Amino acid sequence: MSSTKPKVLMVLTSNEHGWYLPELVYPYEILAPYTEITVASHLGGESPLDQSSVAAFKDDEMCARFVREKEGIWKNTPKLEDLVPRAKEFDVLFYVGGYGPTFDVIDSEATIAFVDEFYRSKKIICGICHGAAVFAHRTIPGTTKSILEGHRVTGISDREVGILASSIEEPFSVEGELVKAGAKFEKAVEPFGGHVVVSSDSEGRVFVTGQNPASGIGIGKAIYQELFKKPYQG
Repeated sequence: MSSTKPKVLMVLTSNEHGWYLPELVYPYEILAPYTEITVASHLGGESPLDQSSVAAFKDDEMCARFVREKEGIWKNTPKLEDLVPRAKEFDVLFYVGGYGPTFDVIDSEATIAFVDEFYRSKKIICGICHGAAVFAHRTIPGTTKSILEGHRVTGISDREVGILASSIEEPFSVEGELVKAGAKFEKAVEPFGGHVVVSSDSEGRVFVTGQNPASGIGIGKAIYQELFKKPYQG
């Protein structure tokens, strides 16, 4: 018998710079009891986990347990491209952040296909931190108009990137590209504070974005509320 739970597709990078632990763990653990989750990656197989995030969250019980007990989730992923024919099956499309995604999966042909399908079907599209860049270069199917025009969004801010001062040369500014696409970019008062934005249009499309790792729990709860039309009580 097939599951009657909503289906969530979480997308990870295959780039060496990896994905950031709590940006998958928190929303995954919030949604897992109530949904059917598939975790895919750009190339399939093992998706590189940013080891600095493992160290930073080693004392976080939820993150530490996830690393100990659930490594199969990110070490044996299907290839996102292979899931494109099944795009209609999913109810939520969620892009996990970290430095890696802007180098590969954010602008991949598979991502374009998924976002087009979700936009047409008015399903929930989500991204956290660098994963929020999934919205930046997408256009309304059949047009050159950004899907973000008139929407509110968040993602990792330029100020946060500057404070982190990583040696990784990012392909673009997430904040800059979201603004360029016509979105109203919002962020927490202080850098690295949690901030989640839920933006909907007149036709019922919903975009859910989280600013940074501190937004992981909040974005999980926001997605739950959009799916089930009630606050998360877990």
